[in-house]
Amino acid sequence: MLCFEFLYILNQEIYTRYLRRGMYKYIPKIWLKKMKPKEVVDFTNEKGDILGRGIGIFLENIEMTKEEYINGVINVAKFFKSDQTKKILYDDIYIFDSQDRCYIKEQTGLEIADGVDVFIYFLPYVLKELLHLCDEKLSNSEILIISDSSNLPYKLIERLSKEIRFLTILGDKKDNVQKSIDKIYNDTGLSIFYSQNVDRILMNYNIIINFKDNIPVNIKKLRSKTIVFDLSTEKVFSEEINNINKNVITIEDFLFNWEYLIRQKEFFHTENLIPSHKYEVFNRYDIKDFEKVLVRNQKYTLEELVQNKIRNRIHI
Repeated sequence: MLCFEFLYILNQEIYTRYLRRGMYKYIPKIWLKKMKPKEVVDFTNEKGDILGRGIGIFLENIEMTKEEYINGVINVAKFFKSDQTKKILYDDIYIFDSQDRCYIKEQTGLEIADGVDVFIYFLPYVLKELLHLCDEKLSNSEILIISDSSNLPYKLIERLSKEIRFLTILGDKKDNVQKSIDKIYNDTGLSIFYSQNVDRILMNYNIIINFKDNIPVNIKKLRSKTIVFDLSTEKVFSEEINNINKNVITIEDFLFNWEYLIRQKEFFHTENLIPSHKYEVFNRYDIKDFEKVLVRNQKYTLEELVQNKIRNRIHI
């Protein structure tokens, strides 16, 4: 069996289009719906190394429950993965909540590529550049991190520790985070303030980094032009902000140039930039690949974001 690192569950439209251009274009739609999952393409880099495998499972206009959908992904992953496969790549990752992802990993041994590690790696660079364009310094900024129960917030803090002096963590129980706070202080000298009072402190920060899916917070109290980086799985926080407080800037993803990363472009993506979860499977973290941020489903370079959304904001 070929060794490759990711299984890509092909977009339904792309898979249908693939079938319709070959011998299958003569087959009635009702028969197509009964097709078994099919290996469509091996993804290779410019050297010809196989990076991943594209699998078609679902066709357009096939109705199914979420449970049927997840079971379809699990069965395909078990059948097609190799010993080297580590991740499942999927276009609309938000269809899977945290519980779904844990279940898929338990059943297959593979993680759903979610882009969080990519987000964490590039976030210090993005913050630094944004503030530089605003004629400010990251080292003078106060940042609030809304923590979840994972170790991801502390991976980010380690990345930020050399750049910042002021940091607050918002968490559920101090006992759960105190060891990590102490370790960060011992390793980096960064002093971290801890709080459990959500509404009281949210209005004090113009840079918020969120890891948590469900936050009991009065979003109307967020300061105008606050920048929120939403690294949560389900993006509930940014969705609520976008519905309630239009003055807050919600950065939901980073977008990357992928022109030289893969050959089979027609199967991998339909646009010239890929989101962080797709960039993740290349195991390549290069600042030169970073292009834009996603804000309320609109794409901006950092310069465009500052010019169009941040320039007239209050002092960070």
